[in-house]
Order: sequence, then structure tokens, then C-alpha cells
Amino acid sequence: MKCPACGYPQMVEKTLDETLSYGGRSLTLNAMRGDFCPNCGEGFWDEESYGRYIEAQADLLRAAKGDMSVDIRRIRKNLKLTQAEAGRAFGIGKVAFSRYERGKTRPPAPLVKLLKLVQRHPDLLSEIRESNAGN
Repeated sequence: MKCPACGYPQMVEKTLDETLSYGGRSLTLNAMRGDFCPNCGEGFWDEESYGRYIEAQADLLRAAKGDMSVDIRRIRKNLKLTQAEAGRAFGIGKVAFSRYERGKTRPPAPLVKLLKLVQRHPDLLSEIRESNAGN
């Protein structure tokens, strides 16, 4: 088979270990098989290896999502806010906070960053509340 990326005339069958990383976690998949270009390194996993790769990606995403939900709950509790109060303060609904904390919905990245910032600087919470009071 010709390499679709660079046109090299022959792909080479290889067995490799592949490490996936996401959300501060890593997972190594051993003995992944596929065809790879010796010229540019482009490659394709075989069907079984591709299935393992997709499953591992989903596992890493679920693990990171779960950690995020724990962080959101911990930060909210440290700020001594109910879900309803947090929702009003950060401009989202109580139901949304509940879903984030249970891992049912992935929170928007800007909200997570804002929560982590307010965790480090709790005095910002009063400024956020004041800015929302004017809206």
C-alpha cells in the first residue's frame, strides 16, 4: 500500500506501544498493530488496535470528566455556596451545576477556569456577585 500522506511506495507492518494523554492522565496501549510509512511516519492501526485506541480515548475522557466534577463540587463547597447560589453568581442555572458535579455534563472550560481562579482568590466572588447584581 502506498502512503497517502507522502506517496512513499510501501507501508510497513509494525507493532508499537502507543501512549495517550488527556487531562493530566496517561494510558499506554501495548502491542498496537498497524501499517506505517518508513518515510514520514504516517500510519493506520488495524481494526482490533483501532478499537482499543478509541475505547482508551473514551476512558481517558471519562476519567478527566469525573475529576472535573469532583473539583467543581469541592470548589463550590469551599466557597460555601449552594448550587443555586453558584448558578446565580456564575450566570448559569442550579440544574447545570448539579449536572456538572454529577459528571452528567461537561462544564464549559471558561467556567472551570473562573472557578479555579475564584478558588485561589475568594475575594473575587463578591466582585462577581456585584457585577451580576447590575444585570
